[in-house]
Amino acid sequence: MNEEQFRELLQEKGYGEVKVKDFAPNFYDPQHTHEVSIMGMVLSGEFTLEWEEGATTYASGDMCEFDAGTLHAERTGESGATLILGYK
Repeated sequence: MNEEQFRELLQEKGYGEVKVKDFAPNFYDPQHTHEVSIMGMVLSGEFTLEWEEGATTYASGDMCEFDAGTLHAERTGESGATLILGYK
């Protein structure tokens, strides 16, 4: 899936706010939640989400979605990451 297709999917699923966000190399944000649901796709680099039941690493073109209130931590590797994120 490319960025244009992902933006269309976000719109179809009701994600009204869309941002492209750069994450620094070796970024780490400890466990937290968000007040909104999020759907994201990695545009470059690798981005790891750590859930209560384990971790998943996403690479360029991979996407994920989770509901508001989901406990998670966020991490990047040495090259950082750029994601397109939809919020609702």
